[in-house]
Amino acid sequence: MAQHVPLSVSTREARGTAQNQRLRRAGRVPGVLYQPGGDSLSFDADEYEVRRLIRRGGIRSAVVDLTVDSDSPRTVLFKMWDRDPVRDQIIHLDLQEVDLTVEVEADVPVILVGTPRGVREGGILDQTALTVRVRALPDALPRSIEFDVTDVGLGESVHASDLLAPGGCAIVTEAEHGIASVMLTRAALAADEEEEELEEGAAGEGAAGEGAEGEGGDSGESAESEGE
Repeated sequence: MAQHVPLSVSTREARGTAQNQRLRRAGRVPGVLYQPGGDSLSFDADEYEVRRLIRRGGIRSAVVDLTVDSDSPRTVLFKMWDRDPVRDQIIHLDLQEVDLTVEVEADVPVILVGTPRGVREGGILDQTALTVRVRALPDALPRSIEFDVTDVGLGESVHASDLLAPGGCAIVTEAEHGIASVMLTRAALAADEEEEELEEGAAGEGAAGEGAEGEGGDSGESAESEGE
């Protein structure tokens, strides 16, 4: 069952770039709440509280009990947020109001557990997808989906179809969408190529030696014939 987390925001009357910049300097995040039917509400929230919720992990599938001013709580999901990479600051937040009786789609983190067999054989685990999209009732959204990679060998991959969704939840990401793979490291690949070159070189030297011995034997027979 999805966890419920509280968040309080204030209605944002003034809009525009200048006003938003003033809000950010004051430690507030401007945002928009999208409501059923296409309506929307502008708000601003405490940047520290928003950052805390995002850092907790799994926030995209967490149910947020949102209080606007002093109204009754609304049920919402985090839709998206923008971050300033230079200041490491959340600069905008979009929320989506939902009905607990209607299914929704959300991105859920994929957590890989265990050490792949291929890593023990000299490979490296590369996770190419950090999330998958799922459909469920808001309260049935999982915080994350785990997958045990212990049996994944060299050259093998994990796809969305390999993941097991919790009860009441369906994975809607394409079945063949890649999640992770185990590949040879560059060092191991270079070592294999060097070994192959050495083997090819040794085979070539052996063939050359056999050819030289054959030529020497022919010369001896000719000398004997001439001596006779």
